[in-house]
Formats: sequence, structure tokens, C-alpha cells
Amino acid sequence: MALLCVLLALQRVPALDVTARLDRTRVTAGDEVTLTVRARTRSADPVTFVLPALTGFTIVGSREVSDVTLEVLGGPVRSTTRELELRTERPGALVIGPVRVRYGGHEVATARLTVTVDSATPRLASALSPIARRLLDAARPPRDDDRVALTVILPGESILVGQQLDVIAAAWFPRELRTRLRRAPFLTLQTPEGVWSYPGAAPSTIAASRQVRGRWLDLFIAHEAVFPLTPGRIVIPPASVEYAVPTSFSFFSREDRYSLKSDRVPVTVLPLPGAHGNTADPQTVAESVAVDLRLDPPNGRVGEPIAVTATVSGVGNVALWPEPRIHWPPGVRAYVGEADTRVEPRGGRIAGTKTFHYLVVPDSAGAFELPPVRYPYYDLAARDAAVATVPSRPLAVAGAGEPRAARPLPPLERGGGPVWTNELAHELGLWGWLLVIVGPPLVAWLWWRRGAPESDLEFEPERAAARRPARVSRLGRLEYEFQELLTNYVPDDEARDGDGLGRALRAAGIESAVADHVGRVRDRLRAARYGPRAAGNAAELATELERLLRVLGADPARLGRRVLTLLAALSLGALGLPPRGAVAQAPSAEALYDAGALRLAADSFAARAAAAPRVPAHWYNLGAALYRAGADGKATAAWMIAARLAPRDPTLGRARELLAPPDAPSEPLLAVGLATSEEWALAAALGWIVLWGAIAARRRPTSVLTLALLTALPAGMAARETLRRSRPIAIVLNRATAVRVAPYGSASAAATVEAGAALGVARTLGPWLEVRRGDGVHGWVLATEVSRP
Repeated sequence: MALLCVLLALQRVPALDVTARLDRTRVTAGDEVTLTVRARTRSADPVTFVLPALTGFTIVGSREVSDVTLEVLGGPVRSTTRELELRTERPGALVIGPVRVRYGGHEVATARLTVTVDSATPRLASALSPIARRLLDAARPPRDDDRVALTVILPGESILVGQQLDVIAAAWFPRELRTRLRRAPFLTLQTPEGVWSYPGAAPSTIAASRQVRGRWLDLFIAHEAVFPLTPGRIVIPPASVEYAVPTSFSFFSREDRYSLKSDRVPVTVLPLPGAHGNTADPQTVAESVAVDLRLDPPNGRVGEPIAVTATVSGVGNVALWPEPRIHWPPGVRAYVGEADTRVEPRGGRIAGTKTFHYLVVPDSAGAFELPPVRYPYYDLAARDAAVATVPSRPLAVAGAGEPRAARPLPPLERGGGPVWTNELAHELGLWGWLLVIVGPPLVAWLWWRRGAPESDLEFEPERAAARRPARVSRLGRLEYEFQELLTNYVPDDEARDGDGLGRALRAAGIESAVADHVGRVRDRLRAARYGPRAAGNAAELATELERLLRVLGADPARLGRRVLTLLAALSLGALGLPPRGAVAQAPSAEALYDAGALRLAADSFAARAAAAPRVPAHWYNLGAALYRAGADGKATAAWMIAARLAPRDPTLGRARELLAPPDAPSEPLLAVGLATSEEWALAAALGWIVLWGAIAARRRPTSVLTLALLTALPAGMAARETLRRSRPIAIVLNRATAVRVAPYGSASAAATVEAGAALGVARTLGPWLEVRRGDGVHGWVLATEVSRP
């Protein structure tokens, strides 16, 4: 019975069992199919596969695997599998002939297999651009057709600056060698220096095949489109290809690895011929450029933003197209947003659109006209300079009403000047305070030594003022601070001194209007220094320069008020208000406030605060106008500055009750003391003088000790208030401001804070501020989103 079972088991597995199958029998031209041939036998003799002629197919890859299976009856079974990856080359019914398998003296053939190939566009058409295909068709084959060759294909040896240059690295493989590869070769094409690069198609399959001297060569390519940035000479770095050749058809066989590099190829970059016009115009090289300007909504209201988009489309290096110059009419403030770039190749050439976003806020009602927009460029098709234009268009702005929300309206401070104690402490200066500190002990010492009567110990402040050293002029000091500030924003000397200062400042995060104003002030400084001198012009220029330094955050006496002063500077520049004469004829800020023109009133109050920053009434009125306009964050910042100047003013106390901090952690950061540091310092100075007077009069020790304690108390409070104000804080201006985890715009938000919230400033990194607070808020915000009082 056991013998019968063994005989039946042996009959289940024939001497040689061969099967052949396809994973798919219907494909489209260019698709790949897998042919699997398996031979099973109990013999230990080697198995040999004889493949038929694979007409209409290209062998992409192959592998062979052998395994042994142990069975309970009949002994081990040896299986040998050969897999072929075939690519269909033409449509129709392709027949794969019988595969013959030999072992020992036996031979077994499989049945024929048929694959139906439908007509379709090969995948190569979508992988390679027409330009790359033409370059491949015109490329010269290598001299040796029996080995791998690597060449760099270029359309020519010279090109215009800014013109597209297609660089192709082609690796030529003999088909006999290529069919033995298990994987596609790895082709690398390096980007040369001095160009802007767009990576092209790098298909892992065969890009083309060519018959050279009776032998077929298959091409693998890497494609890249570059745009030279400057005239001169560029060098295409060597391309490299790496591939591995198996030593046998066995899947576990080792591979011999090879690498090959091409030569360096120089290219001459020629300057633009026939280019003319203003040298300050951007050298844009393109074709078929069109400019479109859209407003959403087409008309607006006073104080309500209008989204403006300027779209530049055409063929060329889209990523480096500059921003169009738009001259906004007076009475309109524009804020530049981010630019969006979209690349859409056309026939193998880089093309697309670049959209520039602006936020425009009208300041006054009326009918405006946007001037025509001119976009100069060099037309490669016409070989000459060209200009794309957008015609002018009207803009109607309606008046704005009061905010609909019912909220208490704070009254204005009509009149009032700076606090006399603050002014006295400020006017004393460094030498005055040194005199206050050193003078009383010196007078007491002279009293004791000479024994002179009290009437002889007169102090003459006129002599001390006469002995003060000469100081640098106000304009010279401001010019030095202005140059240091420009160096911080634009480290490059050429960019800082050339005509591109405005573009460099905008790239550093400065508003467009402020950047243009900085360039004009720099030119006026040069004219004032090297041209004919005029005292009146120098004083006016110093005032304007001091205002500009406050806008950019470089005020040596106050580290802030950037956003509030920015409102004043931008409003004066946008409305075209002259500094004298015409200002007196315009409605006063109080009249504008009473009439409901809150934005214009806020700009007028901001101008007053910029001109006289130590007057608390200006900052209070500015905060009142901003509060009525709904700008709670800016109102909080203005009232914070006013409270620091006059902390005991009851009007300011009632105003701050109207606008409480949005959260509890902001209250200690916004708190002010009982008196200013200047007032505490004056009280300490008065106690200091009385103390030394008592010492000189030889009063009792208890009286001297009491006076010393009364002097130390205000001195300590002055130091405490100075330390409190020296801690930099930032007040959030807009609602739901994101505190990001990293200093870049696409970073995720770690927390969200409301308008009027206060944050501590840890450090500055370009246009970003690192902020932190006791409740765990820690991250980065843009400097334009906060105010630093």
C-alpha cells in the first residue's frame, strides 16, 4: 500500500513541467508587460531557457530565480523562474513564440502567447518637450557604438542674457548591454553657476533609440532649462551616469558598477542688443508679455480696503519678473502683498504668470484715476525693447459713515502741552544731571573748608552751560543714524548707494511707500551736504529725517511708535501735503474728528505726535480717533504712550477704562506707575540737594538720616520705572494675529492673540520679532503686525 502511494505521488509531478504566462494580454502602445516562464523538475540537472524572437517588443529588464521545495513524498522539487519585462513598440496583435526549456536530454516548448496592442500616443510625448526632442534628433551619435557614451547636447555655443538655454545630458547604451541591466541607469546633470534653473523631464525609461552603423543604441536623458543672469561666460559642469551590469541572469548574482562623466562645455552669454530706454528699468527678457490690473471691488469707500491684483503673463523666466511700477493717486494708500508665480510651459519653453497683490485703502472720498501702468521688457521675438501697458481707469470712492457698533465716544483734549516735569528732566541733559549730582557735595565741601557765608555759595548755571563741550549739529547726528539704519537693512554697499535702494528695502520687509520715501530723503541729504547750503532747508530736512527714523524704528529717545508714526508719514506722502503754508488752510484735526472723518483725523493727530512726541494730548487724541474708527490695537498703543507721559491724568484713566486689555497676562505689561521716571528723578534730585544742605548746615544726624531715606525712595522708584520701560513690549494691532513657531510666513501658528494684547519682545530677526509671555505664548510675529511703544 505504501509503495502504491509513492507511485501516485511521483505521477503528480512530471519529469519537466513548463508554463508561460503574461500578466496582461491587452495594452496600449508603449506599455509594459511581464512574461513569466516557470520550469519544475525533480532532477538536479541545470535548466536552460531558449527565448523566441520577440518581434514588436523591447526587453526592459529580466531576472531569474531558482528555489527548492521539500515534499513529504517524492523528494525535493526544483523550480526555475525567468521573468522578462517587455515594452510594446507598435500597435497590433503581437505574438510571442514558444519558449523552449532544455535540461539533460529533454526539451519542452510552451504554447504561443498573443498580446493585443491598441494605438495610443507613447508616453515619451508627455515626458519630453518638443525642444528636447528636436535636440535629440539632431544630436550626433558617439563614435564608438559598442560602449556606453555620455554627451551634453546644447542648441548652440552662444545665447542672449535672460534667454532660455536647454541643456540635455544623453547617455548612449548599446542594446545588448542595456537588456542586461536590472534597473535604469542613474543620470545626473549639475546646474551651472550664474543661471536660474528649471528642472526638466528626466524619464527613467528609454527616451529614444537610434540605429548607428547597424547597431541599436538606446538613450537615457536628463533635461534642464536655464536662464543666464549676466553677460559673460558660463560653463556647463560635467554630467555623470552610473549603472550596474549583472554578471549572470541569476537574481542573486553580483553586479559590476560603472560610472562615466562628460566634458565641461562653455557657453558665451551675449548682452541684449538694441536695448534702450531708462537704465533704471528692469531688464526683463521675455516674449508675448501682457499685463492685467484688476480691482475687487471696482469702487470703494473711505477706509475700506480694495484688493488689487497686477498679473504679468508671457514666455520667459517667470520667477524673476519684477513688480510693475504703479503710481497710486494722492489720497490712496497701498500696501504690497506677496507675489504668486505659476509656471506653464508652452511648447517646451518656460512660460506662465506672476501675480502681484496689493491692499489699497482710500483716505478720502471722490473720483480718482489710476494712471496707466507701463511694463518695459526686451522682446526676444522682435529683438528690441518693448513695453506692455494697461490703460488708466477711474476709481470712485464713496464716503464712510460712523461705525455701526454703539460704543462710548471719548472727548478730545483740546490744547495742552508737554508735562513740565518731563520737559525739565529732558532739558537738563547729561551735563545738567551731572551737575545736580556733583554740585551739592562740592558746595558743601567748599562751605566747610572756606567757612564762607551762605550768600557766597551761589551756583551759576550759566558758567556750567558755557563750559559744555561743542556738540555735533542736529542734521549731522541724524544723518549718521540714518546711514547706520540703512546699513542694517541693506548690508550691500552697491545696493545701498545705487538706484536699487528702494527694491532692496522692499526685499528687507519695508513698505513700498516708505522705501520710496527713504530713497528721496537720501538724495536730499546728498544735495544738502555736497550742494549749496541753506539753513532753512537744513532745518526742514532734519525734521523730516527725524520723522523717518521714527518710522523705521531708529529713534534714539523712544524705541517705538513705528506704526503710529508710519500712519502720519504715509498720509502726508500720499495726500501730497506740504509742510508749511497749505497745512494751515486744511481743516484741523479736531474739525475732522467732529465731522466724522476719523481716518483723516487720525493721520493729522499722528503727524502732530510725530512732530511733538512728548505731548500726551497728541497721543490721547490719536488713540481717541483710532478707537472710534474701530482700530483697537492701534488705539491701545497710542493711549499706552500717553499714559507713560502723564500717568495721573484723569482723562487718560477714563479712556483706558473704555478699552480694557483683551486678556489678563497683558495687564502687567500695559501697567504704568504712579509717576514717570523723570518725575521720580526730579524728586530724588530735590531731596539730594536738601540732604547736602542739611549736611552743610550741620543738622542733627537723625534729620540727615531721614532726608537720606526720603532721597533714596524716589531714586529707587525712578530706577524701577526706568527698568520697567526698558523692557521691550509689543502691542498687537490686528485681530486674531498668529504667533508662529518659526520666523517665516508658512510656519504653523503656536497661538492666536487679539488686538490690544501685549507681548514681551525677546529679540529681533530681520522683519520678525520673537515674543514671549508668562502664560506660555512664545513664537514669532511680523514687526508690521505689532506696535512697540
